[in-house]
Amino acid sequence: MGADTAPLTRAGVPTFAPWFNQQTYFNYHHTAADTFDKIDPRQMRELGGVVAVLAYGLANLEQPLPR
Repeated sequence: MGADTAPLTRAGVPTFAPWFNQQTYFNYHHTAADTFDKIDPRQMRELGGVVAVLAYGLANLEQPLPR
């Protein structure tokens, strides 16, 4: 098992995978039980903040990242 982005990463596509508590993540991942009630609101807020800061930083680079 792994992140949905693993094939992209292996193909050389830049990806971003913030670290979070995965203790129960794969208990429900992509199953019929993978529903909104499993979301940890605090973790979602924190990850949302990380992604927002990353997007802001990347959008404001003087030069684009190399490809």
